Amino acid sequence: MAEVASESLGFRDTTFGWPLEELWVAGDLLEFPRELEVGSVVLRIDLPASELPWLGEQRDADWAAERLRLGKRPFHWVYRPLAWPAWNSRHRRVARFWTAQLGVDDQVIDAFSRRDAGALAIVEPSDQELLQQLRSELEVSWRQLRYVLDHYDDYPRRKRFDYPAEETLWRAAQGVREIEDALSALKPA
Repeated sequence: MAEVASESLGFRDTTFGWPLEELWVAGDLLEFPRELEVGSVVLRIDLPASELPWLGEQRDADWAAERLRLGKRPFHWVYRPLAWPAWNSRHRRVARFWTAQLGVDDQVIDAFSRRDAGALAIVEPSDQELLQQLRSELEVSWRQLRYVLDHYDDYPRRKRFDYPAEETLWRAAQGVREIEDALSALKPA
């Protein structure tokens, strides 16, 4: 995945462009399980946060995921704009393994090959940091949901990156729901 990301940097100077800035591993992979059916990866994309709400669709981000063949690999993935941290409502603990500036982080890859969690630079927010971040993201996700609802009838005529209107609406609604659920879980009872 990281090799393809590095090779794809050549698209930056073309009309295609290449929005991917960082790749982070998340989820169960950070626990070094003996068996794992599906891994998780976070793609940090060079787009404004307003254009990439939680679970939102975005053509350039989708193209990067397609180029990395994520749909053909046993991975779940999410997009994060550069303005926001890689951790999110679904993946609180993350470790970066590739950047556009530095390429593959060999220390992270070596730590995984040795199954050495202590050698990983895992990033995890405090409850307060997560709470603050999720509140900001909720505003953006609500704006996206309202936009989709207001323009729902336009979607059948102008599908975005082959998403039908129902998928666009589901993603916007599910994004709001996941953030609200995460906020509820953080607030004291």
